[in-house]
Amino acid sequence: MKTIYLVFNNREKSEVSESLLEDLKLVYGGLVRIKLCFLSEIVRGSIDDGDVFVVLYEDRVHAMREYISSLDRVIAMTRTIRREFLPEIFVIPDGTEVLVVNDTDESTLQTINNLYALGLNNLNLIPLLSTSDAADFENIRYSITPDETELVPDYIEHIINIGNRCISVETIMDITNMLGLNTPQVTRNIIRYSEIAAEINEGRNRAYARERLKSEIFNSVFSDAKRAIFITDNDNKVVYVNRRAKERFFPYEGRRRDATWLFNGEYEKMLEPYSFKNALFTFDGVNYIVEKRVVKIVDQVMGSYYLFDDERDIKNSEQDLSNLLMKRGLVAKYTFNQIIGESPIMDSTLELAKKVALTDFTVMIYGESGTGKELLAQSMHNYSKRSDQPFVAINCAALPETLLESELFGYEKGAFTGALGRGKLGLFEQAGRGTVFLDEIGDMPLNLQARLLRVLQEKQIMRLGSDKVIDVDVRIIAATNKDLAEQVKTGAFREDLYYRLCNIPITLPPLKDRGRDALLLMEYMLGEKYHELSSQELDRIINYAWPGNVRELKNAADYFATLGKLPETVSNGAAAEGTPEKPDKKGTEKDIHDVHREVLGIISENTLPSSGIGRLSILAELRRRNVYISDDRLRHVLKELETSGEITVGRGRCGCRIAENEEI
Repeated sequence: MKTIYLVFNNREKSEVSESLLEDLKLVYGGLVRIKLCFLSEIVRGSIDDGDVFVVLYEDRVHAMREYISSLDRVIAMTRTIRREFLPEIFVIPDGTEVLVVNDTDESTLQTINNLYALGLNNLNLIPLLSTSDAADFENIRYSITPDETELVPDYIEHIINIGNRCISVETIMDITNMLGLNTPQVTRNIIRYSEIAAEINEGRNRAYARERLKSEIFNSVFSDAKRAIFITDNDNKVVYVNRRAKERFFPYEGRRRDATWLFNGEYEKMLEPYSFKNALFTFDGVNYIVEKRVVKIVDQVMGSYYLFDDERDIKNSEQDLSNLLMKRGLVAKYTFNQIIGESPIMDSTLELAKKVALTDFTVMIYGESGTGKELLAQSMHNYSKRSDQPFVAINCAALPETLLESELFGYEKGAFTGALGRGKLGLFEQAGRGTVFLDEIGDMPLNLQARLLRVLQEKQIMRLGSDKVIDVDVRIIAATNKDLAEQVKTGAFREDLYYRLCNIPITLPPLKDRGRDALLLMEYMLGEKYHELSSQELDRIINYAWPGNVRELKNAADYFATLGKLPETVSNGAAAEGTPEKPDKKGTEKDIHDVHREVLGIISENTLPSSGIGRLSILAELRRRNVYISDDRLRHVLKELETSGEITVGRGRCGCRIAENEEI
C-alpha cells in the first residue's frame, strides 16, 4: 500500500493539520496510508518510505531535501475555501473593501489569491499583514478570515469566518497522478470531494472530469457491455476483445490468449459475410446473432467491429422490457376477488372465466356497456400463467383506422408523415408474452380485421413500413357489446375472424338479471353511507332496470353520497323488465304469515352443515318468487324467527340456518 506524508513544521496548528488530514481521507481513505509528519520531530531518512510528500507552501519544497532522497515526490498544496461559505461572501456589495485576516502574512496573501481565483474581483480585498497598522483600516466594515476571528480588529462589524481552508481539487489531482491511482473508486471520491471544495482552476478540473468520463464511457459501453465485442483492423487482426467476449469464447483452459483464431480459419469464413446485417452464428452449441460494422475515420475504413448477441441474452432482454413496460402501467390491476356478486348467474360466469383463464385460448367477452368487460379481462389475465407479463388494452372504437393500425402493429422510421424518427413498437410487441385486450372489437375496420386474423392464425405481425415478419406470443381477449353474428350476416365483420375470436365466448349478464348484486355493489360503493338508504330506496335499487349497468350504478352511488338521495332516473324509473312493482297496500296478518312461511322455506333449502343463506340472498329469492318486501321488513321477520327458536342467524358465510332439531 502506498504512503502519503502530510508535512508540517511543528504541531502549533494541530487543528489545521487534522482538518487537512481529513480532506485526504475523504479521497484516499482505505486505499493508501496517510500520515502526519512534523519536521521538528524527525531525522533524515526516517520518512523516505513515502510515495508523496505534501507541504503547505512552495518555499518548503526545497527544505525537504534534508529529509528525503528525492524532491520529485514533493507537492506544494494549494488550498481553497469550502463551498458552503460562498453564499455569505457573494452577498457583499460590489466595490466593498474587505479586510482579509490570517495567522501569517503568507497565509493571508494566499487566502486573497484564493478568493480572487474564485471570481471575487468585484471586491477590494485588503490584507492585514504583520507590518500593517490596524488603525489604517478603521473605515472597513467587512472582514474575511479562515478561523482566525481572534485576530480581527474590534471595529469590524461583519466578520465572515470561512473556517479552515481545504485542499484544492487541483492538488488532489496532482497527488492522484503521482500515486498512479486513477481508479474508478478514486475518481468517484474526487467528484464527490469537488462538491465540498470551491474550484480554483475550474478549467483543469473539468478537463479531468471529462477525460475520466470518456474512460468510464468506454468501459461501460465496450468493456462491460452485455454483448460480446471484437474489434479488428483491416487485416482482420483482433485489436480489442471485451470482457463478455473473453467469457463466451475463451472459457476453457485459458484457451488462446487472443481472438485471432476466431478470425483466421474456419470461423473467419463464417464471419466473413456479416456486414451491416444480422446473421446466425453457432459456437459451442450456443446460437448468436452477429452484426458486423466498419469503423471509418472520415472516408478511410480503419477496421471492423463484430457484435455477438447470445440468444439467452435476447430472451432475458425481452423479459426485462416486459418488466419495464409493466412498471409504466401496462399491467392488469383487477382480480376475480374484486368482482362483487353472489347471484347464481354471476357465479357461473366467473367459474367459466376462471377455467378459461388457465388456458391460452382466445376469448370473446360479450356484454352490454358498463357490465365490466375490461375488469373481467384483467382478472382473467391475473389468474393466468401470463400474469407476470404486461396487460395491454386498447379501445378499437376510440381511434381512427390509421392510428389504430400503427398503435397495434407499430411502424418503422419514415413509415408515414409524422412518424417518430426512431419508429415505434406496437402493442402486440409491447405485450411480450402477455395479454392484449381489444375492447369494442365490433368497431374494428375490415382492413385491420384481416391483419388481426394473421396474428391469431400465424402468431406473426409486420410493422408499418417494414417487410420483416416478427413472431409474437400473446394471448388475445376481445370484448364487444354488439351482436357479432348479426354483423357477420351484414358483412360488417369477417366470418373467419369471428370464428377465430369466438373460441370460447363468455357473456357478462346485465345488472338487471343479477338480482341482489345491485345491493351488494351499492353497499361496497357507499360503505357506511349504505345504511342511510331507506327501505323504499333499497326497493328502487333492486327493481330498477339499470340500462347503464354497473357504470350507472356507480354514478347513482356517487350521487347519493353527495346529495343524500338517489337520482330521479332511479327513484322514478321503470322497474326491471319482467319484475312487477311492489304492491302499495300494506300486508295483512295473512300476508305476514305467508312471508314467514316463504322465508323459512328458503332458509331450509339453503341450510348446510357449515353454512346458510344471507339476508340479501333471501331478499333476491323472495323477489324471484314474486314476494316483495323491504329489507327492513325482512330484518323483522328474521328477528321473529330467531326469537321463536326456528332459525339461527350468524355472521358472514354462516348466514341464516334452520335451528337444530327443527322441521319445516
